[in-house]
Amino acid sequence: MRHRSLVPSLLAMLFALATVLPIPARADDSSKVTIRCDKNKTITDALAQHQGGPLTVEITGTCFENVTVSRSDVTLKASAPGAAIQSPDRKNDTLTVTADRFVLEGLMVTGGRNAIVVTGASQAQLNNCTALANGSGTPGAILDGIGIFFSQGASGSVDSCTSSRNPADGIFLDGAIVTITNSRFEKNARNGVFVFGASTGRIGFSNAFVPGANIISGNGANGIHVTQNSLALIFGNTITGNGTNSASPVGRNGIIVFNARADLPGMNTISGNSGPGILLSGSTAYIGDPGFGLPSANTISGNSTAGQTGPMTPASGIGLGAASTAVLRNATVQSNNGAGILVLGRSTLQVISSTVTGNSVNGIELGQDSLAIFQGPPFSLSNISGNAVTDLKCRDTQSTFTGPVLDSPTTNCTGF
Repeated sequence: MRHRSLVPSLLAMLFALATVLPIPARADDSSKVTIRCDKNKTITDALAQHQGGPLTVEITGTCFENVTVSRSDVTLKASAPGAAIQSPDRKNDTLTVTADRFVLEGLMVTGGRNAIVVTGASQAQLNNCTALANGSGTPGAILDGIGIFFSQGASGSVDSCTSSRNPADGIFLDGAIVTITNSRFEKNARNGVFVFGASTGRIGFSNAFVPGANIISGNGANGIHVTQNSLALIFGNTITGNGTNSASPVGRNGIIVFNARADLPGMNTISGNSGPGILLSGSTAYIGDPGFGLPSANTISGNSTAGQTGPMTPASGIGLGAASTAVLRNATVQSNNGAGILVLGRSTLQVISSTVTGNSVNGIELGQDSLAIFQGPPFSLSNISGNAVTDLKCRDTQSTFTGPVLDSPTTNCTGF
């Protein structure tokens, strides 16, 4: 009787252990795989073999392939420094993302027509990455030679990435919404940052209003190009030395806003660009906006180093044309070649608590039926003084100004 009673007890113990001890996972249930590209493994195979649920692919070495991510919740991550994806075919994009919740972490993506492409209402986070395309970058191929390209309703963020020395742009947004922080866009053949086709670019601070300054310098055309009904929010960036290509067909400015809108809340340093530091054409801009709860001072200095860079782009620190409107608040506009601020073509400039000084010709120059409005108390008066020729100049009797300024600037304007 004693021996027979042990059998059900042993069976009960085995059953209890079975409910406690872990069951070995099957290979196809894994959410993390490691790819040794130096051992002829590919990312494409890993994506095909591991279906369903979030997947992290950790990469060692350089994968020579063109990768398309068409399923959601995929992370491509460097498992060691130097991990990379390199396209063997310059006619196709190196990495294409057409899915949601994609993350790229720590990888270098090179070669291909464009390096990283996020398209078709996809969402992607690009972190600690390097992007370098190998496309032609020819003027007729506008979408060829771009480091990072978001398009067709795509959205996401780019943080701590480098997209430099591309044959076209560092980053191109077309019908996209993207936040760009802590990144470098240098020595690209065209624009550092191109905001196109009704896109929104938040450049220099996160959606939580945390600053993340970008370096945008030495690009062949413009540092930041905003056009086609797009909006750019630009905070805390260094935008310097852009416009190195004397034959650039799209301008040579620090920031150009063409038939679009821009808001520069503050803390931007815009200096040493070949053309104007900021150029508006048929556009609106708020330069110094305290409404974001961030420091609101901008500095625009030493621009238009190449003089007049086009038939419609005379030398200046800030240029307004084609019925543009700008508010300049808490800004310093100094030591620019030409006028500090040039307002033409029935444009309107509102000036609040700003300084315009030390520019090589005039401080603020108005022409072609344009208007400058200076705001007085409760704001501190603006200082328009110390410019080489005239502090406040009107080219014609149709142009004028109104409102008080500090002391008595030199002027030939009649005012209201």
